[in-house]
Amino acid sequence: MKDFHRPFQPIQGVLTNNGDSAVDWGGREWGTHRHHVRELLEHAVNSISNKDRAAVLGAGNHGDLDLPELANRFAQVTVLDTEANSIEEVLELSVGTYSGKIKSLTNVDYTCLDQIHFYETWEDMLINHAPAAEIAAYVKNCSFEARRYEALPHLKKSFSLVVSSSVHTQLFYIHALTQLSGYADQYSSQEVGQIMEALMYLRNSLVADYNRLLISLLKPDGRLVVWSDMIRLDESNAGLLDRLYALQSDEERTQFLFRSFGQSGMEAAVVGLKGLYEQVKPEGQLFKSWVWLTGVERQYVAAGLSGVPRK
Repeated sequence: MKDFHRPFQPIQGVLTNNGDSAVDWGGREWGTHRHHVRELLEHAVNSISNKDRAAVLGAGNHGDLDLPELANRFAQVTVLDTEANSIEEVLELSVGTYSGKIKSLTNVDYTCLDQIHFYETWEDMLINHAPAAEIAAYVKNCSFEARRYEALPHLKKSFSLVVSSSVHTQLFYIHALTQLSGYADQYSSQEVGQIMEALMYLRNSLVADYNRLLISLLKPDGRLVVWSDMIRLDESNAGLLDRLYALQSDEERTQFLFRSFGQSGMEAAVVGLKGLYEQVKPEGQLFKSWVWLTGVERQYVAAGLSGVPRK
């Protein structure tokens, strides 16, 4: 965990346009979030002999990784997201021709919840004040119903590199909680707890399904790169970084981080990264953790890995 020696993250401003590109893809940043992502990608890409196709899940509107550089390294890059994004418009502002090399797929249903009409049924049950026990039973059953379908079956074993850009914490849970909050006053605290327990059960199931999806997209011996925001730093855990810096060895820092993920980490991220960590071969694996500044008042401990899944 050499990333955490002080000063661990020199803050650099957004680069100005110097004529090379109208878009800042972070190529000159050192010590920032994008620098660590770039190191994970370099570790994977340098181990791939046949750089034919790469997939990036959750690229959003750009920012975490340098898509033009990835397109320079691969014959084709497929960018997938659950919502419409501005990837095409962003790429048009960059110098170079990427037409035909970068393919954007939007409104992708990673969880297969759309195929079972989960969100419509879930909201109808809340609007009609369905009993909490009935809602909880429905939500838990959706973990089995969703698994009857496959996300992206036509892309199985299609990519030499699969990249997941902080998707685990965005899969479903936040949206479902937001919907529940509007109707929570219809239920007692015990009933809300019952519904929440069912949502967490479904969340964990969907995170495991998403991990399986990532691996299913890989060709044999393909490389996986994944990262996630793990711990939101706030007043409740303000001393975490100081305790981390006080440790003397990388082994101690690694053990401390894993304990901290379990104690303070966002559950979806912990379940997701832990699951992939156990499924990736230890030989040649690169694991990194760093502080991710997403705004003046928001910072996270992030973690990521690069490696080859076990057979």
